[in-house]
Amino acid sequence: MAPAGPVAEDRIEVALHRCAGLGLDVRLAPAARGRHGTYLAAPDDARLADLQAAFDDPDVDAVWALRGGYGTMRVLARLDLSGVAAAPKAFIGFSDNTALHLALHARGVVSYHGPNAGSDVTELTETCLHRVLFRAEPAGLLPVPADRPARVLHGGTAEGTLIGGNLALLAAMAGTPAALGTDGRILFVEDVGETAYRLDRAWTQLALSGALDGVAGVAFGRFTDCGEGVMDLLAELTAPLGVPVLADLPFGHEPDNWTLPLGVRGRLAADAGTLSLLEPGVS
Repeated sequence: MAPAGPVAEDRIEVALHRCAGLGLDVRLAPAARGRHGTYLAAPDDARLADLQAAFDDPDVDAVWALRGGYGTMRVLARLDLSGVAAAPKAFIGFSDNTALHLALHARGVVSYHGPNAGSDVTELTETCLHRVLFRAEPAGLLPVPADRPARVLHGGTAEGTLIGGNLALLAAMAGTPAALGTDGRILFVEDVGETAYRLDRAWTQLALSGALDGVAGVAFGRFTDCGEGVMDLLAELTAPLGVPVLADLPFGHEPDNWTLPLGVRGRLAADAGTLSLLEPGVS
């Protein structure tokens, strides 16, 4: 489905082909091919109806976003998550879908920050998706490309449940009922197309709101098209936290995109450049 921005027909075909290749019995949500204005897939009522129907239908095991963009926040206030809280099912997506991940996390539901169904992906992405979503056992050490190891910003090791997503959306959700909280948790963050001062502003907003109080560790993914010097900025912003911090891990707006389950316990070993999942995300 398309809970936010409009989806090109070729991306829908990629998604349908991918689902078939995974052996899934796929349904395309009624509003997925829609367009409303310049940046929404369909009017709010239609996108809300798609989400509500999918979360409430006992025959649906997973809800997979076709893309991000913007718009998911617009329907959160009217989305009833009581059914999915009582009978959890997988929600998969990233970018703007961060808003829905936080809402599900607030209801105690594990959801999956991973590739959108219509995204271009690599073998690494597919491997991680399988390990996290199709095996009822801990995924363990997540794969990192040999030619692009993680960057250590601050050393150490931390354990805690994972929470996070797109930095701009994490900041935008501050002050809402599903606002980010990181006490005792490992925070993972990515972004795309943001200038240094906007990244700084979003992170500082989270810090001032108390969202970063008690964070156990930070795992930064890819900050695609965010300009030079972003690693130095991230190191500077996280130094006051005094916790392990890794950067340039393979998740975000690039074909390498880990599937990270919010609410599942992980271990961040900054000096080793690794993140491991210690619990299964599915049963």
